[in-house]
Amino acid sequence: MGSSGGPLRSYTVVTCHFGDLFWVSHMLQQVDRWSDGRVASVVVVDQNRSDRAALESLPRVSRVLEFEPSTEVLERKAHDHHVSLNRALRTVEFTTSHVLVLDSDCFPVHPLWLDRLDNITLAASGDYAGMTHPCLMAFPVTAIPAVDFAEGWSEFGVDTGRLVGVQLIRAGEHVTLAQPSRRRAFANTRGHWFLGQSVYHHGGASWVSSSIPGLRRHVAPMLEERYRSRVAAGTFSITPTILVLLGLRRLKMRVRRRAGVVYRAMRRALTR
Repeated sequence: MGSSGGPLRSYTVVTCHFGDLFWVSHMLQQVDRWSDGRVASVVVVDQNRSDRAALESLPRVSRVLEFEPSTEVLERKAHDHHVSLNRALRTVEFTTSHVLVLDSDCFPVHPLWLDRLDNITLAASGDYAGMTHPCLMAFPVTAIPAVDFAEGWSEFGVDTGRLVGVQLIRAGEHVTLAQPSRRRAFANTRGHWFLGQSVYHHGGASWVSSSIPGLRRHVAPMLEERYRSRVAAGTFSITPTILVLLGLRRLKMRVRRRAGVVYRAMRRALTR
């Protein structure tokens, strides 16, 4: 990665803010800390639709966008992330050479992170081979017409931005896929590294504060608070408390799954 000419690129960061202000604030502080003049500005889509003043005060933010919720999408899915990203790309008049899409819980931890980006670098998704993830995407402004974060969603339920790599290859572009680290951070318990451990992605950070019960069930608030405090301190090591909480959560999930199996077996028996 990091082909010649990289330092000549300039970037506008585009990100969506969900739920907790901690993550977008921390991400933009890290971008400001580990970036030079190549990150010229930041555009934030406020999906809370209530935090404009706080978001406008964050480093390098030049514009905060608010869009009406996509009712059709929200009736079928817990978020309209893909709709908001599409609207942002087609609303902003970019003055930089590149767009840099970042999830609010994906941020640099090393000064060489921008040097490790190619002309087009997309985070690879673990869903299926060749799919991409919107936590980290860098591509030229000229490629925006080829990008559709919603492609495949209505027909097949494909999640946000998973087909962006396919779209850009179809448009004749050379795409570099940034693979997530095989081992997770926090002693292989949470998050992933990208670009030679210069970028960290926590994943699902906004679920804790989501108003959607289905999303909240995927995370343990007490455990996530422990991770968050470690992230805020700039460390990604595990603690005995986190290990204990992880053990308790695994036990709880095992009991819940077993109870579900027993319940379904009893229902089948009673309906025969």
